[in-house]
Amino acid sequence: MVAIQRIQERLNLQENLVLNRIILNPDTPAARHQEFFPTTNATLQTGEKAQKSIEASVGLVNDFNLTPEQGTFALPKFSILNTVLADTCPKITTCVPFKYRTPDGSCNNLENMAWGKGGTAYQRLLPPKYEDGVNVAKFRSVTGSPLPSARAISTGFAQDFDVPSENYTIFVMQWGQFLDHDLTHTPISRGQGGQGISCCRNGKILEPENLHPDCFPINLPRNDHIFGRFGDTCMEFVRSLPAPRPECNFGPREQLNQITGYLDGSNVYGSSQDSQDFLRLFKGGWLRAQNVRGKMFLPANSAECTDQASRASCFSAGDGRVNEQIELAAIHMLWLREHNRVATVLAQLNPDWSDEALFQETRRIIIAELQHITYNEFLPIILGRTYTDKFELTPKESGYTRLYDPDLNAGITNVFASAAYRFGHSLIQGNIHGYGKFGNIRENMVMSKQHFKPFTLYKETAFDDFMRGLSGQPVQKADRFFTREVTDRLFQGEGSTGFDLVAFNIQRGRDHGLPGYNDWRQVCGLRKATSWNDLEQSMDTQSIARLARLYESVDDVDLYVGGLAEFPLPDAMLGPTLVCLLGDQFSRLKRGDRYFYEEGGQPSTFTQDQLREIRKTSLARIICDNADNIQVMQPLAFLKPSIVNQKEACESEGIPQVDLRAWTGERTAVP
Repeated sequence: MVAIQRIQERLNLQENLVLNRIILNPDTPAARHQEFFPTTNATLQTGEKAQKSIEASVGLVNDFNLTPEQGTFALPKFSILNTVLADTCPKITTCVPFKYRTPDGSCNNLENMAWGKGGTAYQRLLPPKYEDGVNVAKFRSVTGSPLPSARAISTGFAQDFDVPSENYTIFVMQWGQFLDHDLTHTPISRGQGGQGISCCRNGKILEPENLHPDCFPINLPRNDHIFGRFGDTCMEFVRSLPAPRPECNFGPREQLNQITGYLDGSNVYGSSQDSQDFLRLFKGGWLRAQNVRGKMFLPANSAECTDQASRASCFSAGDGRVNEQIELAAIHMLWLREHNRVATVLAQLNPDWSDEALFQETRRIIIAELQHITYNEFLPIILGRTYTDKFELTPKESGYTRLYDPDLNAGITNVFASAAYRFGHSLIQGNIHGYGKFGNIRENMVMSKQHFKPFTLYKETAFDDFMRGLSGQPVQKADRFFTREVTDRLFQGEGSTGFDLVAFNIQRGRDHGLPGYNDWRQVCGLRKATSWNDLEQSMDTQSIARLARLYESVDDVDLYVGGLAEFPLPDAMLGPTLVCLLGDQFSRLKRGDRYFYEEGGQPSTFTQDQLREIRKTSLARIICDNADNIQVMQPLAFLKPSIVNQKEACESEGIPQVDLRAWTGERTAVP
């Protein structure tokens, strides 16, 4: 079969690239970017299976001279079940109802066990738009000429301008990233033996015979304000790993979510049985932890990175990206402490419970807390209370919801993972602050200089300082303005150049075949623009003028760019298109999750008393309960302290405590 031959050619090329040392150089921005996407062997094997059906689909397009439309819409009508590719089809398992979630998200939906399961494809709201209909990443305008370089769009559109929020703290950004790492992890393709793929050498694109088929490098303008001085015209970029098509058929390339697609604390507990077991202490229901000066820290992970001076180690957590930046590691530590705190109290209330019962019941509570904070505090800021009320995303004040829909796939959508939810990169501050108890700045760290260096967290008072910084430093607004720490210096380290996160986001959307902004406007109920003037109700004239200079057609505008250019809705952080696409996802995560914390009538349903206690949960309460020595906090940690959000003592009624006595005598589903 032609597909098998193409796979063999691909393997031969990968072997030659390694033999000729055409691989990523260590200690470069590209290598650090790869480090940010740790990929398991099981995931790589899944990608290899998916590659077979891609090659077969490409072969059919070429053999039968199919149009892109036929490749996208006609090929999926043909199954691969009775072909040599049948072994790439997902395995089907029978599910039975159970009180506790599986580690990998399987069997949440009893009829469709793979929905939301780790290691499966993102779902599509719109069909992809690949150049050949099945695999070739977008690179052409609707006019037929090349699309503008993602870097050219970034430098021409995403300016560095300080626009801090008047109301919100940097916790909005940090919760957004932490939540993202509970929901999405898109692994990138690798070479032989998991080696990093290199697409550029000495700033130039590699010769065709040495170019890996998953290379999709970003062209750099010759007059680039950073790379132009070095003569570089190529920025490393590798395509996302493909995923097997869930319907077991021929058709377009899909992308993989390596982690569970539910809001289920997988960033705390991992997305597989093995990773969950690795993190557990198997005593008292606890997760493993380090003891540092009598304080609880995340487990050490010296294999990933170690500080040569202090010999301090990086950390392990449920998500492998924990060490990417220090405030992310701090919030992981916060939830490790919360898990072990809750497990300790439950053990006192129920001395007959086993370690397994304590772990599962604690995990169940922690996930409920994560969900409540997200839907009660975070989403009303992002989407607006008007939207969350209208679409029943706002938590109820009492009683249960009856919203679970077994026909709704809660799994993550491709557009959410590869464009819409990446709005949070606009919120990033270039400097990370840690505050002392009197509001003095104790830490002032440049973002690009501390990637994969969370060692400052080991310092005395540092954990509390960063908690105060997260709840005190203002966040940037969601708009087309980005700090140069992420547009010019991402993963720069001690080198002279870094990566461009905005360009990456644009290129990733093209890699995934995402339709343009105009198509998504139409999906979300806005009028499809036929000219640049049609955008005047949606964005400011300067943004439109910049887009018109960069793109040949309004139909070419990338969703990531157009979405961030929109005027925000009156009570939201974002404009209507991104609110629509994010709202769709969070509605799925609520209505399509059989274990959602407010849902009644399920084996996992909390009692009315327990649910009443969970609804007292707040981010402020979690900080108060788990910080080393923070005694005051504003009740709404995502909002800056103000007249209506004054700091209160942690013991006050203004920051209510969750009374775990409601779990005394709870019937567990494990011995």
